[in-house]
Amino acid sequence: SILDPVTEALINLLASVRIYCKYLITVEAWLLCLVSVSATLMFSLYKVNGQRLAVNVSWAFISFAIIFPLTNSLNETFRRREQALVALGDVKAFLLSYYQAHRDWDWTTGNGRRNLPKNHVAQVRLVVALLVTDMRNVLTCPTTSRQVHFHTVWGRKQRSRMGHIQRELSQRIANHFDRISLAVEELKYAGQPGNESSRMRQYVTLTMRAWERLKFLKKYRTPIATRAFARVYIFLHPIFWGPYYAHLLEQMLNVTAPGAPKPTLYTVVCANLYVCVLSVLTSLAMMGLFNVRYRLEDPFSSAAAGSNEDEPAGGGGVDQIHVAQEFAELMYGISQEFVGADQNACGGGPPRSCYPLPSECQIASLEIDTRIAVVHIKEHALRP
Repeated sequence: SILDPVTEALINLLASVRIYCKYLITVEAWLLCLVSVSATLMFSLYKVNGQRLAVNVSWAFISFAIIFPLTNSLNETFRRREQALVALGDVKAFLLSYYQAHRDWDWTTGNGRRNLPKNHVAQVRLVVALLVTDMRNVLTCPTTSRQVHFHTVWGRKQRSRMGHIQRELSQRIANHFDRISLAVEELKYAGQPGNESSRMRQYVTLTMRAWERLKFLKKYRTPIATRAFARVYIFLHPIFWGPYYAHLLEQMLNVTAPGAPKPTLYTVVCANLYVCVLSVLTSLAMMGLFNVRYRLEDPFSSAAAGSNEDEPAGGGGVDQIHVAQEFAELMYGISQEFVGADQNACGGGPPRSCYPLPSECQIASLEIDTRIAVVHIKEHALRP
């Protein structure tokens, strides 16, 4: 209808206001508002020899000391998130390809997959599932690289506890990579050609390299000092730029003009209210940029898969990478098998409609089913 553009504009405006409030309704924002209003009123109402402490202060320092570093570091945090997305996509693609190779690849020399031990595919599936679970836990664990974790007693204790957990998870991940590497050797023992084994080892290497990128992006951040400087300057600037708002008030009341009439009380109140609101909005604009940057320092969201949370605790909401959901897709992929692929005790292999080779291709009509529920992967792999 003709009102659709208006409705869409109002909905977008409402959503923007909600995001604005979500990033700015914080304890720091309230303290900043208090500092801004107090500094503005002090310079507007306090007089020395009948004169306000009013000066038209330049904003050049604010531009290069706060705004410019904030915008550049915000671009850097988004660049880090994009790098994490690329690395996460590599992990998903290479691990799924590795599992599919164990599940589907066959060879004609000897007896092919029949030489593999029983439950080979189920064991590989279990190792990959455990690897994915530990990767998810590392990426979604609480961050310990903020200022408080280096300069407060509470923060150092938390950093020490999380460091122990992360080292344990990293060791388990290294063990999982050892197992999936050895699984390729099991295929070679069964007669798999060397070129195919080499390709599968390449999948493992590329997965390990992508995982190291993800781990570094989780552990290492943009410089702590720039974050500290920005936070301090944001809180100090209303005090040192108070004379500017007093100057703006004088210009509005026109008290410096010779022969100007004395402003009414209503005019004075409205003018003071305006300069206070302007001071608060200026401060909140800086704090908003800082909060967006701060919350994206950790590009990985801790929200659970299937959760409706768009602002998990300590996270940056929808701008972060929803790690649990991405890895849940990978877990779904490794739980799938072709219907009819039951000709070998090792599991997997070509389905009956593809091998022995039929006279007419039926690839497009093959059925793929989630034969193993994710929660039963371990039980299926360890069955006798």
